[in-house]
Amino acid sequence: MKYLTVVVMALISLNANAEPVGDCKGTPSSAVTSLPEPLNKWGQIVCTPYGHIITNKEGWIWSNPGSYSPVMIPSQIVRDNPEPLANESYFTKIEMSEVSGKEAQESVNLFEKGFDTSESMPSVYSLNVTSSSGKSLDFKFFDYGNSQWGMWCNKECDPNSKFMLLNMAKEPNQ
Repeated sequence: MKYLTVVVMALISLNANAEPVGDCKGTPSSAVTSLPEPLNKWGQIVCTPYGHIITNKEGWIWSNPGSYSPVMIPSQIVRDNPEPLANESYFTKIEMSEVSGKEAQESVNLFEKGFDTSESMPSVYSLNVTSSSGKSLDFKFFDYGNSQWGMWCNKECDPNSKFMLLNMAKEPNQ
């Protein structure tokens, strides 16, 4: 039984820091291919015909509330008409740090506009990604323990851009 526990723990840790999925042949060595904690709990890097993306990890769904449309963070940062660049478009930087104090409280206040105010303070994380094109995107992530959320924060955070990170293996509020 002890050995089974060790094997299961090893498999879980491998999955937490899994390699990108999809056709990643030809990805340059300068590409970031792993996600920082805690983003790697909820997401993964996927190699697509249009470049690398950060999206939901298997068993999770990232979705806009109400529309249930999928959410992803693209390395090819364009408004429309992405080109089929495959592994020529990738992330050169993926940095996530926990935010505290006034910045965390202001982020939560903005995020919770239009929602019931939470009784507990979530962990707040700032995510910055930079693409091989040199363009950057910024996000805030909110971990309430039993639910996780994200919000686009390019020039400034937009509470209308919030998205849910749903763990399909857990019942809500558990």
